[in-house]
Amino acid sequence: MRRNINSKTCLIVWLILLTLQAATTVAAKIIYVDDDANGLNDGSSWQNAYKFLQDALMMARDGDELRVAQGVYKPDQFALSDRPNLGRAETFQLKNGVTLKGGYAGFGQPDPNLRNIELYKTILSGDLAGNDIEVNDPCDLLTEPTRFENSYNVVTGYQTDTMNITTDVLDGFTIAGGNANGPSYPHNCGGGMLCKSDSTVRNCMLTGNWASYGGGMYCGPSWCCVTEPTLVNCIFERNSACYGGGMAVGDSDPRMINCTIRGNSASEDGGGILFYNDNFTTMVNCLINDNSAGQDGGGMYCIFSFNWIVTNCTISNNSAGNLGGGMFKGYDTYMTLTNCIFRSDSDSGGTDESAHIHVDRSGNPTVNYSCIQGWTGALGGIGNFSEDPRFADPNNDDYHLKSQAGRWDANSASWVKDDVTSLCIDAGDPASPIGLEPFPNGGIINMGAYGGTAEASKSYFGEPVCETIVAGDINGDCIVNLKDFALLAFHWLEEH
Repeated sequence: MRRNINSKTCLIVWLILLTLQAATTVAAKIIYVDDDANGLNDGSSWQNAYKFLQDALMMARDGDELRVAQGVYKPDQFALSDRPNLGRAETFQLKNGVTLKGGYAGFGQPDPNLRNIELYKTILSGDLAGNDIEVNDPCDLLTEPTRFENSYNVVTGYQTDTMNITTDVLDGFTIAGGNANGPSYPHNCGGGMLCKSDSTVRNCMLTGNWASYGGGMYCGPSWCCVTEPTLVNCIFERNSACYGGGMAVGDSDPRMINCTIRGNSASEDGGGILFYNDNFTTMVNCLINDNSAGQDGGGMYCIFSFNWIVTNCTISNNSAGNLGGGMFKGYDTYMTLTNCIFRSDSDSGGTDESAHIHVDRSGNPTVNYSCIQGWTGALGGIGNFSEDPRFADPNNDDYHLKSQAGRWDANSASWVKDDVTSLCIDAGDPASPIGLEPFPNGGIINMGAYGGTAEASKSYFGEPVCETIVAGDINGDCIVNLKDFALLAFHWLEEH
Protein backbone atom coordinates (compact mmCIF):
# COMPACT_ATOMS: atom_id res chain seq x y z
CA MET A 1 0.00 0.00 0.00
CA ARG A 2 1.28 3.46 -0.87
CA ARG A 3 1.86 5.61 2.21
CA ASN A 4 0.95 9.28 2.49
CA ILE A 5 3.78 11.60 3.47
CA ASN A 6 2.81 14.61 5.58
CA SER A 7 4.11 18.13 4.97
CA LYS A 8 6.50 18.04 7.95
CA THR A 9 8.23 14.96 6.58
CA CYS A 10 8.45 16.56 3.13
CA LEU A 11 10.05 19.67 4.65
CA ILE A 12 12.65 17.59 6.49
CA VAL A 13 13.50 15.63 3.34
CA TRP A 14 13.74 18.85 1.34
CA LEU A 15 16.11 20.42 3.88
CA ILE A 16 18.28 17.31 3.86
CA LEU A 17 18.49 17.40 0.08
CA LEU A 18 19.41 21.08 0.12
CA THR A 19 22.11 20.39 2.70
CA LEU A 20 23.53 17.56 0.63
CA GLN A 21 23.46 19.71 -2.49
CA ALA A 22 25.25 22.54 -0.68
CA ALA A 23 27.84 20.15 0.67
CA THR A 24 28.44 18.78 -2.82
CA THR A 25 28.80 22.30 -4.23
CA VAL A 26 31.30 23.31 -1.56
CA ALA A 27 33.29 20.12 -2.00
CA ALA A 28 33.48 20.41 -5.80
CA LYS A 29 36.95 21.26 -7.04
CA ILE A 30 39.19 21.55 -10.08
CA ILE A 31 41.54 18.61 -10.56
CA TYR A 32 44.57 18.96 -12.84
CA VAL A 33 46.00 16.20 -15.03
CA ASP A 34 49.26 16.54 -16.95
CA ASP A 35 51.65 13.79 -18.00
CA ASP A 36 54.51 16.34 -17.92
CA ALA A 37 53.94 17.47 -14.31
CA ASN A 38 56.84 16.96 -11.86
CA GLY A 39 55.28 17.81 -8.52
CA LEU A 40 53.30 16.00 -5.81
CA ASN A 41 50.97 14.09 -8.16
CA ASP A 42 47.88 15.11 -6.18
CA GLY A 43 45.96 17.12 -8.81
CA SER A 44 46.03 20.38 -6.84
CA SER A 45 47.78 22.49 -9.52
CA TRP A 46 49.44 22.14 -12.90
CA GLN A 47 52.81 21.47 -11.29
CA ASN A 48 51.27 18.97 -8.87
CA ALA A 49 48.91 17.48 -11.45
CA TYR A 50 48.11 13.79 -11.63
CA LYS A 51 50.26 12.25 -14.33
CA PHE A 52 47.65 9.65 -15.21
CA LEU A 53 44.01 10.39 -16.02
CA GLN A 54 42.89 7.12 -14.41
CA ASP A 55 44.22 8.31 -11.03
CA ALA A 56 42.30 11.58 -11.35
CA LEU A 57 39.09 9.74 -12.25
CA MET A 58 39.50 7.48 -9.24
CA MET A 59 39.72 10.52 -6.95
CA ALA A 60 37.01 12.62 -8.65
CA ARG A 61 33.65 13.18 -7.00
CA ASP A 62 30.29 14.59 -8.11
CA GLY A 63 30.73 18.21 -9.19
CA ASP A 64 34.46 18.04 -9.84
CA GLU A 65 36.04 19.31 -13.06
CA LEU A 66 39.09 17.55 -14.48
CA ARG A 67 41.32 19.77 -16.61
CA VAL A 68 43.61 17.67 -18.77
CA ALA A 69 46.69 19.06 -20.50
CA GLN A 70 47.94 18.21 -23.96
CA GLY A 71 49.44 14.76 -24.29
CA VAL A 72 48.56 11.10 -24.73
CA TYR A 73 46.69 9.24 -21.97
CA LYS A 74 46.00 5.50 -21.96
CA PRO A 75 43.40 3.64 -19.90
CA ASP A 76 45.86 1.02 -18.60
CA GLN A 77 48.07 3.66 -16.98
CA PHE A 78 47.57 4.35 -13.25
CA ALA A 79 49.76 4.54 -10.15
CA LEU A 80 47.56 5.23 -7.13
CA SER A 81 45.60 1.98 -7.08
CA ASP A 82 46.80 -1.53 -6.30
CA ARG A 83 43.97 -3.16 -8.27
CA PRO A 84 44.89 -5.60 -11.03
CA ASN A 85 45.55 -4.12 -14.46
CA LEU A 86 42.87 -5.44 -16.81
CA GLY A 87 44.87 -4.80 -19.97
CA ARG A 88 42.62 -4.51 -23.01
CA ALA A 89 39.53 -4.33 -20.79
CA GLU A 90 40.77 -1.13 -19.14
CA THR A 91 38.68 1.92 -20.08
CA PHE A 92 38.26 5.54 -19.03
CA GLN A 93 35.01 5.19 -17.06
CA LEU A 94 33.09 8.49 -16.89
CA LYS A 95 31.54 9.43 -13.56
CA ASN A 96 28.19 11.00 -12.76
CA GLY A 97 28.51 14.72 -12.18
CA VAL A 98 32.15 14.90 -13.27
CA THR A 99 33.29 17.09 -16.17
CA LEU A 100 36.41 16.24 -18.20
CA LYS A 101 37.92 19.04 -20.29
CA GLY A 102 40.91 18.55 -22.56
CA GLY A 103 43.01 20.92 -24.65
CA TYR A 104 44.97 22.83 -21.97
CA ALA A 105 48.54 24.06 -22.47
CA GLY A 106 49.54 22.65 -19.09
CA PHE A 107 52.70 22.58 -16.98
CA GLY A 108 55.77 24.33 -18.36
CA GLN A 109 53.83 26.60 -20.72
CA PRO A 110 53.76 30.41 -20.27
CA ASP A 111 50.03 30.22 -19.54
CA PRO A 112 49.18 26.66 -18.44
CA ASN A 113 45.46 27.54 -18.28
CA LEU A 114 45.32 28.49 -21.96
CA ARG A 115 42.84 26.19 -23.71
CA ASN A 116 42.88 25.43 -27.41
CA ILE A 117 41.76 21.93 -28.38
CA GLU A 118 43.36 22.17 -31.84
CA LEU A 119 46.73 23.50 -30.68
CA TYR A 120 46.98 21.48 -27.46
CA LYS A 121 45.58 18.10 -28.46
CA THR A 122 44.59 15.85 -25.58
CA ILE A 123 44.47 12.28 -26.86
CA LEU A 124 42.77 9.36 -25.14
CA SER A 125 44.45 6.42 -26.83
CA GLY A 126 43.69 2.72 -26.88
CA ASP A 127 47.10 2.00 -28.38
CA LEU A 128 48.43 0.36 -25.21
CA ALA A 129 51.69 -0.84 -26.76
CA GLY A 130 52.32 2.43 -28.60
CA ASN A 131 52.97 0.62 -31.87
CA ASP A 132 49.97 1.44 -34.07
CA ILE A 133 50.76 2.21 -37.69
CA GLU A 134 48.61 4.29 -40.01
CA VAL A 135 46.31 2.50 -42.45
CA ASN A 136 45.10 3.91 -45.75
CA ASP A 137 41.71 2.22 -45.62
CA PRO A 138 39.68 2.25 -42.36
CA CYS A 139 38.58 -1.31 -43.18
CA ASP A 140 42.17 -2.44 -42.62
CA LEU A 141 41.91 -1.61 -38.92
CA LEU A 142 40.37 -5.04 -38.31
CA THR A 143 43.31 -7.02 -39.65
CA GLU A 144 46.19 -4.71 -38.75
CA PRO A 145 48.43 -6.68 -36.29
CA THR A 146 49.52 -3.58 -34.38
CA ARG A 147 45.91 -3.14 -33.23
CA PHE A 148 45.50 -6.58 -31.66
CA GLU A 149 46.53 -5.47 -28.14
CA ASN A 150 44.54 -2.22 -28.18
CA SER A 151 41.79 -1.35 -25.67
CA TYR A 152 38.36 -2.73 -26.44
CA ASN A 153 36.67 0.55 -25.39
CA VAL A 154 38.81 3.63 -24.86
CA VAL A 155 36.02 5.53 -23.04
CA THR A 156 32.90 4.17 -21.33
CA GLY A 157 29.86 5.98 -20.00
CA TYR A 158 27.46 3.89 -17.93
CA GLN A 159 24.20 5.02 -16.35
CA THR A 160 25.10 4.50 -12.69
CA ASP A 161 22.83 7.01 -11.01
CA THR A 162 19.86 5.20 -9.42
CA MET A 163 17.64 8.21 -10.18
CA ASN A 164 18.55 7.95 -13.88
CA ILE A 165 20.23 11.37 -13.86
CA THR A 166 23.62 11.55 -15.51
CA THR A 167 25.49 14.80 -15.90
CA ASP A 168 28.95 13.64 -16.92
CA VAL A 169 30.63 15.74 -19.63
CA LEU A 170 33.48 14.90 -21.99
CA ASP A 171 34.77 18.00 -23.76
CA GLY A 172 37.75 18.61 -26.05
CA PHE A 173 39.40 15.22 -26.56
CA THR A 174 40.63 13.08 -29.42
CA ILE A 175 39.62 9.45 -28.91
CA ALA A 176 41.64 7.00 -30.99
CA GLY A 177 42.94 3.46 -31.23
CA GLY A 178 40.00 1.53 -29.77
CA ASN A 179 39.56 -2.01 -31.08
CA ALA A 180 36.33 -3.67 -29.95
CA ASN A 181 37.00 -7.01 -31.60
CA GLY A 182 35.99 -9.06 -28.56
CA PRO A 183 33.68 -12.09 -28.82
CA SER A 184 30.73 -10.53 -27.02
CA TYR A 185 29.25 -7.39 -25.44
CA PRO A 186 30.64 -5.00 -24.26
CA HIS A 187 33.97 -5.74 -25.91
CA ASN A 188 32.52 -5.85 -29.42
CA CYS A 189 30.77 -2.44 -29.33
CA GLY A 190 32.08 1.13 -29.40
CA GLY A 191 35.82 0.98 -29.98
CA GLY A 192 36.24 4.69 -29.33
CA MET A 193 33.43 5.10 -26.81
CA LEU A 194 30.77 2.82 -25.37
CA CYS A 195 27.99 5.18 -24.30
CA LYS A 196 25.21 3.73 -22.16
CA SER A 197 24.34 6.93 -20.33
CA ASP A 198 22.97 10.43 -20.84
CA SER A 199 26.50 11.75 -21.26
CA THR A 200 27.25 15.05 -22.98
CA VAL A 201 30.12 14.76 -25.45
CA ARG A 202 31.35 18.08 -26.88
CA ASN A 203 34.16 19.14 -29.21
CA CYS A 204 35.57 15.62 -29.49
CA MET A 205 37.12 13.78 -32.43
CA LEU A 206 36.74 10.00 -32.65
CA THR A 207 39.14 8.60 -35.21
CA GLY A 208 40.87 5.36 -36.14
CA ASN A 209 38.66 3.09 -34.00
CA TRP A 210 37.15 -0.31 -34.90
CA ALA A 211 34.27 -2.42 -33.53
CA SER A 212 31.80 -5.04 -34.61
CA TYR A 213 29.11 -2.43 -33.84
CA GLY A 214 29.90 1.29 -33.81
CA GLY A 215 33.56 1.80 -34.62
CA GLY A 216 33.77 5.33 -33.26
CA MET A 217 30.91 5.10 -30.75
CA TYR A 218 28.11 2.79 -29.70
CA CYS A 219 25.06 4.30 -27.97
CA GLY A 220 22.88 1.78 -26.14
CA PRO A 221 20.46 1.48 -23.22
CA SER A 222 21.42 1.67 -19.56
CA TRP A 223 20.56 -1.06 -17.10
CA CYS A 224 17.10 0.44 -16.61
CA CYS A 225 16.02 2.43 -19.65
CA VAL A 226 16.69 4.10 -22.98
CA THR A 227 19.50 6.66 -22.80
CA GLU A 228 19.62 10.16 -24.29
CA PRO A 229 23.23 11.22 -24.90
CA THR A 230 23.97 14.64 -26.39
CA LEU A 231 26.73 15.07 -28.98
CA VAL A 232 27.78 18.61 -29.93
CA ASN A 233 30.52 19.70 -32.37
CA CYS A 234 31.95 16.18 -32.60
CA ILE A 235 33.80 14.63 -35.54
CA PHE A 236 33.67 10.92 -36.42
CA GLU A 237 36.40 10.27 -38.96
CA ARG A 238 38.06 7.16 -40.44
CA ASN A 239 36.46 4.68 -38.05
CA SER A 240 35.21 1.28 -39.21
CA ALA A 241 32.97 -1.58 -38.12
CA CYS A 242 30.85 -4.42 -39.40
CA TYR A 243 27.78 -2.30 -38.63
CA GLY A 244 27.90 1.48 -38.08
CA GLY A 245 31.41 2.50 -39.05
CA GLY A 246 31.35 5.92 -37.45
CA MET A 247 28.60 5.24 -34.92
CA ALA A 248 25.93 2.67 -34.06
CA VAL A 249 22.78 3.45 -32.07
CA GLY A 250 20.51 0.83 -30.52
CA ASP A 251 17.75 1.48 -27.96
CA SER A 252 19.11 4.98 -27.42
CA ASP A 253 17.84 8.42 -28.45
CA PRO A 254 20.86 10.65 -29.08
CA ARG A 255 20.77 14.32 -29.98
CA MET A 256 23.43 15.27 -32.50
CA ILE A 257 24.18 18.96 -33.13
CA ASN A 258 26.86 20.35 -35.48
CA CYS A 259 28.50 16.95 -35.86
CA THR A 260 30.57 15.72 -38.81
CA ILE A 261 30.58 12.05 -39.87
CA ARG A 262 33.09 11.56 -42.70
CA GLY A 263 35.34 8.93 -44.19
CA ASN A 264 33.99 6.04 -42.09
CA SER A 265 33.26 2.55 -43.40
CA ALA A 266 31.21 -0.55 -42.59
CA SER A 267 31.68 -3.96 -44.14
CA GLU A 268 27.91 -4.51 -43.83
CA ASP A 269 25.41 -1.69 -43.13
CA GLY A 270 25.67 1.94 -42.06
CA GLY A 271 29.02 3.29 -43.21
CA GLY A 272 28.54 6.57 -41.35
CA ILE A 273 25.84 5.74 -38.79
CA LEU A 274 23.55 2.80 -38.08
CA PHE A 275 20.31 3.46 -36.18
CA TYR A 276 18.37 0.52 -34.75
CA ASN A 277 15.29 0.62 -32.54
CA ASP A 278 15.62 4.25 -31.49
CA ASN A 279 12.50 6.21 -30.58
CA PHE A 280 13.31 9.90 -30.89
CA THR A 281 16.66 10.74 -32.49
CA THR A 282 17.40 14.27 -33.68
CA MET A 283 20.18 15.49 -35.96
CA VAL A 284 20.70 19.22 -36.57
CA ASN A 285 23.36 20.95 -38.70
CA CYS A 286 25.29 17.74 -39.33
CA LEU A 287 27.58 16.80 -42.22
CA ILE A 288 27.57 13.18 -43.42
CA ASN A 289 30.05 12.74 -46.26
CA ASP A 290 32.46 10.28 -47.90
CA ASN A 291 31.29 7.26 -45.91
CA SER A 292 30.91 3.78 -47.40
CA ALA A 293 29.06 0.54 -46.66
CA GLY A 294 29.62 -2.91 -48.16
CA GLN A 295 25.86 -3.51 -48.17
CA ASP A 296 23.23 -0.85 -47.40
CA GLY A 297 23.27 2.73 -46.16
CA GLY A 298 26.57 4.36 -47.05
CA GLY A 299 25.85 7.51 -45.07
CA MET A 300 23.11 6.25 -42.74
CA TYR A 301 21.15 3.06 -42.17
CA CYS A 302 17.90 3.27 -40.19
CA ILE A 303 15.59 0.44 -39.16
CA PHE A 304 12.88 0.20 -36.47
CA SER A 305 13.38 3.93 -35.86
CA PHE A 306 10.48 6.12 -34.75
CA ASN A 307 10.30 9.92 -34.84
CA TRP A 308 13.71 10.24 -36.46
CA ILE A 309 14.12 13.96 -37.21
CA VAL A 310 16.89 15.32 -39.46
CA THR A 311 17.11 19.09 -39.88
CA ASN A 312 19.61 21.22 -41.83
CA CYS A 313 21.93 18.34 -42.64
CA THR A 314 24.14 17.80 -45.69
CA ILE A 315 24.55 14.22 -46.99
CA SER A 316 27.08 13.97 -49.82
CA ASN A 317 29.42 11.61 -51.66
CA ASN A 318 28.52 8.50 -49.67
CA SER A 319 28.44 5.07 -51.28
CA ALA A 320 26.84 1.66 -50.70
CA GLY A 321 27.69 -1.69 -52.28
CA ASN A 322 23.99 -2.48 -52.43
CA LEU A 323 21.33 0.18 -51.79
CA GLY A 324 21.01 3.61 -50.22
CA GLY A 325 24.29 5.40 -50.83
CA GLY A 326 23.19 8.44 -48.85
CA MET A 327 20.53 6.82 -46.65
CA PHE A 328 18.79 3.47 -46.28
CA LYS A 329 15.35 3.69 -44.68
CA GLY A 330 14.33 0.26 -43.43
CA TYR A 331 10.94 -0.99 -42.30
CA ASP A 332 9.08 0.49 -39.34
CA THR A 333 11.10 3.67 -39.66
CA TYR A 334 9.36 7.05 -39.58
CA MET A 335 11.55 9.90 -40.67
CA THR A 336 11.22 13.65 -41.20
CA LEU A 337 13.79 15.53 -43.30
CA THR A 338 13.71 19.33 -43.39
CA ASN A 339 16.15 21.83 -44.95
CA CYS A 340 18.52 19.04 -46.01
CA ILE A 341 20.79 18.61 -49.04
CA PHE A 342 21.74 15.34 -50.80
CA ARG A 343 24.43 15.30 -53.49
CA SER A 344 26.63 12.77 -55.34
CA ASP A 345 25.71 9.67 -53.36
CA SER A 346 26.01 6.32 -55.15
CA ASP A 347 24.98 2.67 -54.89
CA SER A 348 24.49 -0.36 -57.13
CA GLY A 349 20.89 0.61 -57.90
CA GLY A 350 22.00 2.99 -60.62
CA THR A 351 19.39 5.71 -60.00
CA ASP A 352 19.48 8.97 -58.06
CA GLU A 353 16.41 7.86 -56.14
CA SER A 354 18.06 4.74 -54.78
CA ALA A 355 21.46 6.37 -54.35
CA HIS A 356 20.32 9.25 -52.16
CA ILE A 357 17.41 7.71 -50.22
CA HIS A 358 16.44 4.07 -50.56
CA VAL A 359 13.06 3.27 -49.01
CA ASP A 360 12.66 -0.40 -48.10
CA ARG A 361 9.23 -0.38 -46.44
CA SER A 362 6.77 1.73 -44.42
CA GLY A 363 6.45 4.41 -47.09
CA ASN A 364 8.48 7.45 -48.02
CA PRO A 365 9.97 9.72 -45.39
CA THR A 366 8.43 13.14 -44.88
CA VAL A 367 10.68 15.49 -46.86
CA ASN A 368 10.16 19.26 -46.97
CA TYR A 369 12.29 22.18 -48.16
CA SER A 370 15.19 19.96 -49.23
CA CYS A 371 17.48 19.69 -52.24
CA ILE A 372 18.07 16.16 -53.57
CA GLN A 373 20.27 16.49 -56.64
CA GLY A 374 18.93 14.66 -59.68
CA TRP A 375 15.86 13.30 -57.90
CA THR A 376 12.96 12.56 -60.23
CA GLY A 377 10.79 10.45 -57.95
CA ALA A 378 7.62 11.42 -56.11
CA LEU A 379 8.77 12.47 -52.66
CA GLY A 380 5.77 14.59 -51.94
CA GLY A 381 6.18 17.31 -49.39
CA ILE A 382 6.71 20.99 -50.18
CA GLY A 383 9.63 23.21 -51.09
CA ASN A 384 11.79 20.41 -52.57
CA PHE A 385 13.89 20.58 -55.73
CA SER A 386 16.62 18.59 -57.48
CA GLU A 387 19.20 21.14 -58.67
CA ASP A 388 22.95 21.14 -58.05
CA PRO A 389 23.39 22.74 -54.58
CA ARG A 390 26.66 24.36 -55.71
CA PHE A 391 28.98 23.56 -52.83
CA ALA A 392 32.18 25.59 -52.54
CA ASP A 393 34.67 22.70 -52.78
CA PRO A 394 33.20 19.29 -51.91
CA ASN A 395 36.37 17.49 -53.02
CA ASN A 396 38.11 19.14 -50.07
CA ASP A 397 35.20 18.82 -47.63
CA ASP A 398 33.99 22.41 -48.03
CA TYR A 399 30.18 22.23 -48.12
CA HIS A 400 29.44 25.95 -47.75
CA LEU A 401 27.04 27.20 -50.42
CA LYS A 402 28.42 29.42 -53.17
CA SER A 403 27.16 33.00 -53.09
CA GLN A 404 27.80 36.19 -55.04
CA ALA A 405 27.11 38.09 -51.82
CA GLY A 406 29.63 36.12 -49.75
CA ARG A 407 30.34 32.71 -48.21
CA TRP A 408 32.63 31.78 -45.36
CA ASP A 409 36.03 30.39 -46.33
CA ALA A 410 37.69 28.50 -43.46
CA ASN A 411 41.13 28.47 -45.07
CA SER A 412 41.40 32.25 -45.25
CA ALA A 413 39.07 32.82 -42.27
CA SER A 414 37.23 35.43 -44.31
CA TRP A 415 34.18 35.99 -46.51
CA VAL A 416 34.71 35.45 -50.24
CA LYS A 417 32.42 36.05 -53.20
CA ASP A 418 31.62 33.54 -55.96
CA ASP A 419 30.48 34.02 -59.54
CA VAL A 420 27.27 32.03 -58.90
CA THR A 421 24.73 31.71 -56.09
CA SER A 422 23.26 28.47 -54.79
CA LEU A 423 19.51 27.98 -55.04
CA CYS A 424 19.67 26.46 -51.54
CA ILE A 425 20.19 29.91 -50.03
CA ASP A 426 16.92 31.28 -48.54
CA ALA A 427 15.18 28.07 -49.63
CA GLY A 428 14.58 26.41 -46.26
CA ASP A 429 11.36 26.22 -44.28
CA PRO A 430 10.10 29.80 -43.81
CA ALA A 431 8.92 28.78 -40.33
CA SER A 432 12.44 27.83 -39.24
CA PRO A 433 14.29 30.52 -37.28
CA ILE A 434 17.23 32.03 -39.17
CA GLY A 435 19.31 31.81 -36.01
CA LEU A 436 22.80 33.29 -36.39
CA GLU A 437 22.76 33.73 -40.17
CA PRO A 438 24.72 36.89 -41.10
CA PHE A 439 23.17 39.87 -42.86
CA PRO A 440 21.93 39.92 -45.59
CA ASN A 441 20.08 36.68 -44.96
CA GLY A 442 16.82 37.08 -46.83
CA GLY A 443 14.81 36.41 -43.69
CA ILE A 444 14.60 32.69 -44.56
CA ILE A 445 16.96 29.96 -43.40
CA ASN A 446 19.39 28.31 -45.84
CA MET A 447 19.30 24.60 -46.58
CA GLY A 448 22.18 22.39 -45.51
CA ALA A 449 24.51 22.00 -42.56
CA TYR A 450 25.34 25.69 -42.23
CA GLY A 451 21.76 26.97 -42.36
CA GLY A 452 20.90 28.99 -39.26
CA THR A 453 24.57 29.31 -38.22
CA ALA A 454 27.10 32.14 -38.31
CA GLU A 455 28.70 30.47 -41.37
CA ALA A 456 25.53 30.53 -43.49
CA SER A 457 26.15 31.91 -46.97
CA LYS A 458 24.75 35.39 -47.58
CA SER A 459 21.71 36.22 -49.69
CA TYR A 460 22.19 37.78 -53.12
CA PHE A 461 19.53 39.97 -54.73
CA GLY A 462 21.09 40.55 -58.16
CA GLU A 463 23.09 43.61 -57.21
CA PRO A 464 25.92 44.57 -54.80
CA VAL A 465 25.25 43.96 -51.13
CA CYS A 466 24.12 46.93 -49.01
CA GLU A 467 27.01 48.61 -47.25
CA THR A 468 24.74 49.80 -44.45
CA ILE A 469 21.86 48.21 -42.59
CA VAL A 470 18.53 49.88 -43.35
CA ALA A 471 15.98 49.96 -40.52
CA GLY A 472 13.05 47.69 -41.35
CA ASP A 473 14.92 45.85 -44.12
CA ILE A 474 14.19 42.31 -42.88
CA ASN A 475 15.48 40.37 -45.89
CA GLY A 476 18.55 42.51 -46.57
CA ASP A 477 17.76 43.58 -50.16
CA CYS A 478 18.34 47.27 -49.33
CA ILE A 479 14.64 48.07 -49.78
CA VAL A 480 11.90 48.35 -47.16
CA ASN A 481 8.68 47.04 -48.68
CA LEU A 482 5.83 44.57 -48.27
CA LYS A 483 8.22 41.62 -48.52
CA ASP A 484 9.82 42.73 -45.26
CA PHE A 485 6.43 43.22 -43.61
CA ALA A 486 5.33 39.73 -44.73
CA LEU A 487 8.45 38.14 -43.22
CA LEU A 488 7.99 40.05 -39.98
CA ALA A 489 4.32 39.09 -39.73
CA PHE A 490 4.99 35.45 -40.53
CA HIS A 491 7.67 35.02 -37.89
CA TRP A 492 5.70 37.03 -35.37
CA LEU A 493 2.74 34.67 -35.73
CA GLU A 494 5.04 31.66 -35.62
CA GLU A 495 6.65 32.77 -32.36
CA HIS A 496 3.47 33.95 -30.64
